Amino acid sequence: MISRIPRGYWIWGQFDIKSTKLLTSLYQNINNKLNGPKFDIHLTISGPFPHREDVHTKIFENLSRKFGKLNLQLNGMKQTSEFFRSLYIDVVENKTLNDLKKSIDHSFNIDHPEYLPHISLFYGIEDVAIKKNIINNLETPKNVILDRLSIVEVDEEIKSWKVIKSYSLFKTTQ
Repeated sequence: MISRIPRGYWIWGQFDIKSTKLLTSLYQNINNKLNGPKFDIHLTISGPFPHREDVHTKIFENLSRKFGKLNLQLNGMKQTSEFFRSLYIDVVENKTLNDLKKSIDHSFNIDHPEYLPHISLFYGIEDVAIKKNIINNLETPKNVILDRLSIVEVDEEIKSWKVIKSYSLFKTTQ
């Protein structure tokens, strides 16, 4: 389990327009029922890291050329008792996603070997029975397209999260 820090920069994967609309609709449906905090739909890939734009721009430009859009298979909705993974969509791990994470971790000297890829739909503490009812009554997409990496300034106050810069994934041929 990764210990939480109060403030830092994180790397998110974000989605193409169609996937974002599907996921945001699901997120809004759940949050209308549970009244959770508002946040942008994302897949946390890595962090935290000490962001310095002058140093990291080249790293992100190289990563965006090395990796193309990722078609992520989803494994349904799950729930835990953890605040930041209370209700989420499980993302099936695949070689490309793992290679992307390893490249990012290596580039930023981040050592987090445990990775549980997921797309959060609700942050908060809620009764398990209520969450299970939601899981049983809402359909999740089978796959989504991750098409960009974003540097995000994050702290424990969710409403102040801010995307600093995004880089489109567009693998170039060698």
